[in-house]
Amino acid sequence: MQVGIDIVEIKRFEKIFQNERKMKSIFTENEIKYFNLYKNPLEHIAGTFSAKEAVAKAFQTGFNEDITLLNIEILHNEKIPYVHLKGKAKEYFDKSNFKKINISISHNKTIATAICVLE
Repeated sequence: MQVGIDIVEIKRFEKIFQNERKMKSIFTENEIKYFNLYKNPLEHIAGTFSAKEAVAKAFQTGFNEDITLLNIEILHNEKIPYVHLKGKAKEYFDKSNFKKINISISHNKTIATAICVLE
């Protein structure tokens, strides 16, 4: 088992949310669609970013040329988050001894946090 955790300040994402190009460099189309479901999307943006960081930390790689923000996708099934890996991140996971990625995201008005457990 490996664990990754991350915490971010929500206000850090105000300028990013206003910059479409920056948003598309961090979040997938599916993630952006999810954010747009909410009247106040910043906490969901921050939570999703924190979840991506937690996954990269659990991988013990951090982000690099192979493990990128865009190939770790945080999706939701009836508001329950789950991880969808693409490209080199998926290859890395498939070659590992792990079979399952567990993710949990939490936020309040000022901070968002996420934890990832690889089983």
